Formats: sequence, C-alpha cells, structure tokens
Amino acid sequence: MSYKKLEEHRRIWKKKRLLRSLYHGWYKEIGRYIEERRPVLEIGAGGGNMTEFFPDMISSDYIFCPWLDLNLDAHELPIKTDSLGAIVAIDVLHHLAEPILFLQEARRSLVKQGRLIMLEPFISPWSFPIYRFLHPEDVDLSWDPFLPRRGQREKKPFEGNMAIASILFWRNKKKLKRYLPDLQVIKIHFSDFFLYPLSGGFDHPSLCPDMLASSVRHLERLARPAARFLAYRMLIVMERRSR
Repeated sequence: MSYKKLEEHRRIWKKKRLLRSLYHGWYKEIGRYIEERRPVLEIGAGGGNMTEFFPDMISSDYIFCPWLDLNLDAHELPIKTDSLGAIVAIDVLHHLAEPILFLQEARRSLVKQGRLIMLEPFISPWSFPIYRFLHPEDVDLSWDPFLPRRGQREKKPFEGNMAIASILFWRNKKKLKRYLPDLQVIKIHFSDFFLYPLSGGFDHPSLCPDMLASSVRHLERLARPAARFLAYRMLIVMERRSR
C-alpha cells in the first residue's frame, strides 16, 4: 500500500456504487456499537471514507495523507491512557506484525466501557479457496500471534496474513482472554457470503451488476444460518472492563 494507491482507492470509491453500498452497510453496523461513545479514533482510515458517516471521528493511518487527522503506528498509539470512547479498525489487524501489542495499546487508550470495533477477513470453508489462491495477501493458519516480534519473521507494514483474526478470535479465544482479561469480546458477527467477493473490492471489476445486488442480499439473508461456513468477514467488538 502507498499514498498513490490510497489516492487511487479514493477515485474508485466515487465510481463504484456496489463497493460504497457494502461499506455503508458495514459503517451502519459499526455505528450500532459505537453508540454515544466519544471520542472515536479510526485506525487505517485509508481514503477517509468513514468520516462521511461519522464527521467527528478522528481519522488516522500509517501513511501520511492530507485528508486524515493523524499519522500513527498502531503498535504505539500516541494517545493518552483512558481517553478514547471507541476505536474502529477495518482491515488493520491482519496487517500488523504484533496484533497483541495493538490490542494492549487499544485497552490502554480506551476508557472504561470503551469499545474496540474491528472488521476483518474470516477464513471459512467457503472463503478459504478465494483468500488462499486468488488474493495477493497470505493465509497462514499456523502463524502464532502470541509470540513477540523477535520470534517472528520480519513483517513489512502492509504485508497481510488474512488468517490473523480467525486465529485470535476463533481458534484461540480462550488464550486471548487470558492475555487480555479486561478487554472482553462482547460480539462476533459473521457476514458477507456472496456480494462481497462478487464486488471485486478496490482492485478488481465487479462481477455483480448493481441491479442484481438486492437479489444477492436476499440470498445472503436466507443463508444466514450457515454464516460460520460461508462468511468472508467477521466483525469483532471488544469492550474494556475494569483494570
């Protein structure tokens, strides 16, 4: 990822109606968990699209962008302890070399009952072949997010492992709870079975005409009971309890 790539994403955002519709749905769902909590920091804001929904949100990214408020590293948040009502991160966790360090930083920065809301890839039986063989980012289910940096290979800032959220919040949720007893998972929601992969994201053409999007959404509602087997996405909501 680069500044030039983020500028390109901003242009694609304006042109691609289906993509905007998907993100608007995610933003609406995220807003349900933010509620009245303020201030809100978005990490990995990229094109800055979320501020269209939440104009008072503090937007940030690893790359300096003139349309964002802050330039920061998620491993070392330049935020005062007990000062944020909520943190939002879409497709950030799976790019981090030390995701546990970020979660600890989020816990430190949040007020009591403050929330960390993350949207990440989910490795389901349905999504695995696409993520593994057709997506440029890695899918390594053997990766250990609990090891310190010195125990891992060096990781470039935007080198992703799409499996990280599945490893942390599905395969190792009990272990994670021991590491972060006062940052509790209060919600995991599996979503996006068909329309998301058909949208092509920011890098590929859409395979679903806009006129068929509502029909595909109806199909997804019917498939909801099989969410864990079909999901491409998982929404994770964590809440900071007493220290």
